[in-house]
Amino acid sequence: MTPSNKHLLALINYIALVPLVYFIPQWLGPYLPENQLLQVCIIVAIIVPIISYLVMPFTMKFLNRKTMQ
Repeated sequence: MTPSNKHLLALINYIALVPLVYFIPQWLGPYLPENQLLQVCIIVAIIVPIISYLVMPFTMKFLNRKTMQ
């Protein structure tokens, strides 16, 4: 099994992060406190697990499956 291309992983991260960073603050904004720092901390605490536990494992599984063929 060959390691995945770091540039490809960075591109996938970028593509996954853009909609999350764009939509999650809009959706959660009305429910968050007025403190801007607290808002950013909460939003990042939501986005990071989505990327770490959903997007990247799925991506790695998909890329590893493609390289084995």
